[in-house]
Amino acid sequence: MSENKDIKATGMGIPTPPPVAPKKKKNTKKIIIPVAIILAIAVVVTAVALIKKGIEKQKEDSLNPVIVTDINGVPVTNQNGEPVTVIPQTEIHTYTDTNGNTLTTVVNKEVAVTVPVTNEKGEYVTDKNGEVVTEEIKYVPTTKAPDPIVIGTSSVYETDPSGEVVTNESGEAVTSVVEITTIPATSNSDILGTTAIPMTDGQGNTAVDENGNVFTTIVELTSNPIAVEPADIEWKASRGGTQSDYISSIAPLKNDGYIAAIVTNSKDGNYKEYSELKYSVPYTVLTKYKKNGDIDWEKVVGSKKGMTAITTVVPTDDGGFYAVGYGKNVGGVTGKGYYDGVVYKVDKKGEQEWYKTFGTSTVDLFNGATLTSDGGIIAVGSVGNNDGDAKGFKKPALESAACIVKYSSDGKLLWKNIVGGNQDTFNGVAEASDGNIFVVGDFYSGNLFTALGSSDSAVVKFSPIGEYLDVAPIAGKGIENFPAISACKNGGVVVVGRSNSTDAGSTESFFVADLASRGGYDSYIIKFKNDLSIEFANPFRGQYDDALTSVVEAEDGTFIAAGYSNSSSRDFKGITTRGGDDIVIASFNKFGSLSWARSFGGTKSDSANAICLGSDGGYLVAGKTLSNDIDMKGIAQYVNGKSVGVIVKFPE
Repeated sequence: MSENKDIKATGMGIPTPPPVAPKKKKNTKKIIIPVAIILAIAVVVTAVALIKKGIEKQKEDSLNPVIVTDINGVPVTNQNGEPVTVIPQTEIHTYTDTNGNTLTTVVNKEVAVTVPVTNEKGEYVTDKNGEVVTEEIKYVPTTKAPDPIVIGTSSVYETDPSGEVVTNESGEAVTSVVEITTIPATSNSDILGTTAIPMTDGQGNTAVDENGNVFTTIVELTSNPIAVEPADIEWKASRGGTQSDYISSIAPLKNDGYIAAIVTNSKDGNYKEYSELKYSVPYTVLTKYKKNGDIDWEKVVGSKKGMTAITTVVPTDDGGFYAVGYGKNVGGVTGKGYYDGVVYKVDKKGEQEWYKTFGTSTVDLFNGATLTSDGGIIAVGSVGNNDGDAKGFKKPALESAACIVKYSSDGKLLWKNIVGGNQDTFNGVAEASDGNIFVVGDFYSGNLFTALGSSDSAVVKFSPIGEYLDVAPIAGKGIENFPAISACKNGGVVVVGRSNSTDAGSTESFFVADLASRGGYDSYIIKFKNDLSIEFANPFRGQYDDALTSVVEAEDGTFIAAGYSNSSSRDFKGITTRGGDDIVIASFNKFGSLSWARSFGGTKSDSANAICLGSDGGYLVAGKTLSNDIDMKGIAQYVNGKSVGVIVKFPE
């Protein structure tokens, strides 16, 4: 970038996953434990009662009409445009478990439904009299799979992968309390039979008694197991050195590969050529990747007198891109405060065309950005004061207020707005189909809406000229953090994030009955219409901390999101966890229901910050890893207790 060959990042403005407490180091020394772990008879009695209760609930639910959908999950309508509904017909399946106990479940049967005939364009077919032609189809109503029924708890010994009991430093056996569950079949499943599977504790260790006998639980085998995306990849790459490095953002350039923002604290490894330049750390390396994963060029953003952290890269129609973030003494010029927000316009060769700063006397950050229909750029983040470029706005009560700024394609400041005022910040922004601007952020102040927890999230709506219009809270009694937003082709926006609120069903909370946290932080995908009403709000959750950090709409109207998790049950059943957090990729249909999920990582911590569609199909996930084994083997050669940036290209 001409003389200012610089661009950087600390991650301060990027919603970064919190550290996960390390698991206890396991001593593989075998011991003989005289203490028996016994499941009480009362548990069995309770199990029978709960199972019966669950069956009765399934029967009750089966009497309610459901909307008929096609094979793509799209509601079927009649000639009047009204949804076609059907009342499920059920039958009770009786079967025997491995202990000879008789169990039952309610299963939906096929129902004959009359629906209008449509052509390949989706138009109704009519006869010579102009009447809509109908046909009778066989339809099996589907319902949400029921959650496992908890029938009791038990203390069990932890074991290592070889089956040896784990001991602590004093040589005592390590135990865990586990939930004993039975898993009822889904109402749309064919029961293939039952099987006994080993029970595990929260770490995935097999539960055993004093004699080494494995505790088991009976589960039903059905014809529709959770789908897990295949593990095929096209290419993978890492960049960094021996210090902390990560990729904050990645995007496809106009018909020509990808641009990634790599935030680094290293001056060795891949970046040893910069060791003599004495850049302040961290700095950012803008890296152009070819479609096959080879590096085309690299440009540095930063300086000897300061640093610049790029949080978002946004491609432009001319083959170049905007680089948005924050910095100190940008371009070697003394800033207005400790950090200023910064916007760079970069051409397709990586050369700087212009840059602008936005700042006050304290700390100012740009966390996200989006291209507008007129070729301009909107950046969002926070400001720490009401002087400098924020003069005329209300002073933040404590640390920051949320800000939104628009620049023209030639770098002219067109408008700005600042809302909130007490540790509030915007994380991401999107321009909707109606021209209005939608921003997602995290809020502490309660200035825009009544705060429910220590930190709530919200989607805020602005006019095309930056006027505040409305707000839709995403709030519970716990903590919400929603870092990403994406515009939808059919209108509205979709956001992803996480929450640990448990106040499900509260009239003052956004969350409805099935959106309460099930374990630590759970992740969510929510779609808002242009008027900020909710089209869908669905959880994606396991037994531990889970988070979605980035989302994009695919060409077919489905959504693909990325984040991190160390869960392997509930919605993550079938996903292999390898140690610490793994990168998680999940696909959701146009109604927000989970289609498939998969993980990618090694035995240490891995996480995703960004996802984008591939310019030649498929998708790319970028973030960081501390691993150099399993999926990360061979690429993260500079991992030394610190992270390196990682990119993975997946096929369609």
